[in-house]
Amino acid sequence: MIKKIVIYILFLYFLTLLQTSFFVHFLSFLPNIVLITLVLINLFENQKSESGVIVSLIGGLFLDVFSENFIGFYIFISLFLSLFIKLILRDYIQPKFLLKPMRKSFYG
Repeated sequence: MIKKIVIYILFLYFLTLLQTSFFVHFLSFLPNIVLITLVLINLFENQKSESGVIVSLIGGLFLDVFSENFIGFYIFISLFLSLFIKLILRDYIQPKFLLKPMRKSFYG
């Protein structure tokens, strides 16, 4: 798990540098690719894993360090998105492989 988080940290650092220093000069409209990546990580990871929340905090910290907003702005947004996705996936969406098949009775 630690190795996966370190890889996510390096990847998010690279994305943040690209977003804040490189893509700004070439694209007129740039969506926040770090937040999009954080949403995708939280959507596709295991529901019981906490690494998505940790990665969201670190991605928010990188965005805060490289932006002109006050510290904590992107941390709050990314943490809220991560917890909201976890809540929705846990309470309202149940994957088919977690549902138990109903047994058919011998009599009908």
